[in-house]
Amino acid sequence: MLDALLKSLHVIAATLFLGNVVVTGIWAALVFRARTRAADFAVAARAIWVTDILFSMITPTVLVVTGVVQAQRRALPLLGTPWIRDSILLLVGGTLLWLVILIPAQVQLGQAAAADDDAALRRAYRRWTVVGWLATVPLVLSVWRMVAKS
Repeated sequence: MLDALLKSLHVIAATLFLGNVVVTGIWAALVFRARTRAADFAVAARAIWVTDILFSMITPTVLVVTGVVQAQRRALPLLGTPWIRDSILLLVGGTLLWLVILIPAQVQLGQAAAADDDAALRRAYRRWTVVGWLATVPLVLSVWRMVAKS
């Protein structure tokens, strides 16, 4: 029963986390393209923060905790099991991109929208979008490693 609960929470957290990353990128692009001025993006900039707090901070925490507990219950060494090690490294890589580049870009998105500065919004949005999609790649690869276990 506990194993099924842990695995279910792990899969749900991965789904919500990756789903949020992809869906946020898509709806933000739609809002960005539909704006007539930078201030129109202010609601989207705030929504990105809210969804990041709910889905890009909480769900990865659940993902890691449930993954570590499952590995320990099965006596699988975290760094000695290739698919677990690789998934951890991929998650860390994506997280570092988020912390170092995406969070500052998100701050700049909000500031540019609040100041109605379209040039600054375009620069921040371009950085946020390009790095955001690049940071999605290791997350997808991490899911693949977990499923393939090869």
